[in-house]
Amino acid sequence: MSAFINVPRARLLEPNAALSPLLQEILRHCERRNIRYDRPLVHFVMNLLSLDPRYELFMETVSAERRNHDDFVEACCTVLNDDRSPTLITLRMQCYFLGNFFDRDEIVEKHARNLQAKTFALTKEIIDHDVITKDEQDEVFNKVIVDIVVNMGLGNPECKDVMAETMRALNSVMSRSDKAKFVTLDRKERLMALKDIREIVAGIRIFNKHSGNTANGMADLPKIIDQSHESTKSILQITLCEIMDKVNLLTSALSAAIAYDLRNRSIITLLPENITADDFETIKDLLAMYRQHEVYTRKLIDELAGIKLLIDGCKQEYEARLLRIHEAVQYRTAIPTDRVFPKFSELTRVWLQFQNFVFLLSEMNQISNTLTSLTERCASFDDLAYRLLGESQIQTDIDRLNKVSAKRLSLPDPKSCEIVPYEEGMQMQLLKFCLWHLAEGKGLLMPGSIELGVCRVQKEHYLFNIPEPVTFFDEDPNKYFFKIVETARKKVQLICLLNMYDKLQASYSAPRCEGFQMKLTTTYDQEVQTDLHPIPSNIDREYRWNVWDYRREAIRLANIRTKRTTSVQTLESSRAIPKSTQVYLDKVQGTQTRVSRSTETEQRRQTTGLKVIEPSAPSPLKVYALTLAQASRSGFNRNGER
Repeated sequence: MSAFINVPRARLLEPNAALSPLLQEILRHCERRNIRYDRPLVHFVMNLLSLDPRYELFMETVSAERRNHDDFVEACCTVLNDDRSPTLITLRMQCYFLGNFFDRDEIVEKHARNLQAKTFALTKEIIDHDVITKDEQDEVFNKVIVDIVVNMGLGNPECKDVMAETMRALNSVMSRSDKAKFVTLDRKERLMALKDIREIVAGIRIFNKHSGNTANGMADLPKIIDQSHESTKSILQITLCEIMDKVNLLTSALSAAIAYDLRNRSIITLLPENITADDFETIKDLLAMYRQHEVYTRKLIDELAGIKLLIDGCKQEYEARLLRIHEAVQYRTAIPTDRVFPKFSELTRVWLQFQNFVFLLSEMNQISNTLTSLTERCASFDDLAYRLLGESQIQTDIDRLNKVSAKRLSLPDPKSCEIVPYEEGMQMQLLKFCLWHLAEGKGLLMPGSIELGVCRVQKEHYLFNIPEPVTFFDEDPNKYFFKIVETARKKVQLICLLNMYDKLQASYSAPRCEGFQMKLTTTYDQEVQTDLHPIPSNIDREYRWNVWDYRREAIRLANIRTKRTTSVQTLESSRAIPKSTQVYLDKVQGTQTRVSRSTETEQRRQTTGLKVIEPSAPSPLKVYALTLAQASRSGFNRNGER
């Protein structure tokens, strides 16, 4: 990003962590009101509006009142609400340009990454494929041909003539033995060899095209780049002319509606009956939008001029490389091939630079078309501007400044300022707009005149449109600086347009005119040597800067007391959750009694109809009955005598 756009890009586009709670509220309000928003644009608007100390977002003593935060949220939603307003469209242009304005090296690297991602699978197959048979070797080199055509931009890989000519160029470089050696290399060496083969084969095809031999499907990049450059240049010039027509109309209309009250040191607004104060402010916002578009278009034109110089240098180098190869090929019997092949590689590198220029011009056209489409979305106020213009004539900036070209700034008794002549390369503040018109006209953009002279204050240079106000400014510069800062806080689109981000950030602690002093932004080189971690870090992860975060946490903890936690185990998830059960192990136990006893009863008589099951062993009672029967049969009488 050049010094022409001197805006802290990262601090404006990246989200501010301190504003993240308010971001969520803004997004909720936008969804509730059906406001279409882009998150990068919301971050951009929040970072600009947060520079206003009215909201007390970054004060050392943050107010606990919710009203300031609500006002900030409402202000952001109000800016994002009207999709066709000049203010929002200007902010969209600034956000888009800061995020997409390219660095040449970044565009080249982006293209290289995209091309590498598209051909990654093909390259991986070439360097990872194990070759055993001749057919597999031929298949690998067919993929090599496609890889060369796609990566070097040699034509359409689906065209048979392109593939056949590339194969002939490859065969002129590699013999059958070289191909067999290539497929035996390991992965890293094969990738390096593939890159060399790409450059040499592409250089041969470029040389054949220049020599008049067949070069089917190859584009004439030098001719295409010249045509593309001329087309881009004409489009940007036409766009700039259309912008300046709008700028001249709006500036003339505003100039016709104001008058200078030098006695009271102010600007008086003289509006027709059918024009309101809001209409006048709309015209000023519309002029700021077209001035911003003019700034970006002139930036693209300057960038295009730099690219043109690089293209001319690249074309000269391209012709010189071709001439050297012609000389080497003419005496190829005396020059070994290991000295010719590097020349083809050098020619291919120049060819790739041509391709990079094509992508640069394409990116530039895309940015220009997007900016133009944004301005076309704005509502038309031409009728309002012509009514405000009245019978006055439309004047250009040059016509307007020629009226005061004979006058000069003068300070009979300088107090704070110094009048110096304009010098080439002098860095002017406020984008060369008149300081007094910006301060007293509340954002009125009138171009300053370098013919009048330059007013130097605190090593910064400012311009005026008329010579009288420089005396007022010399008496109290901080008064006018505060008016400009206060205007930029209300019209945030002026912050990027006039490169005032650092000034607003430096004056954040001075919300009122009393005691306001513009701080001079100085930079210097300094080196500091400290001990490694002299103080142990103490980072509180639970710290919250917003009091309302603590209140929400307290409400959440209070609500937990009334809640009850339950859980359910289902059959479907029973195996998903590990479960375990603890049981007591088996224990062996025994019981021993003191005396073992048993009881034997006499066998009952057999009952009719019942079957008596005889035991297998004789019962003791039965044995005793048999013994008594035998004794009676032996002849003893009742008294024991025979």
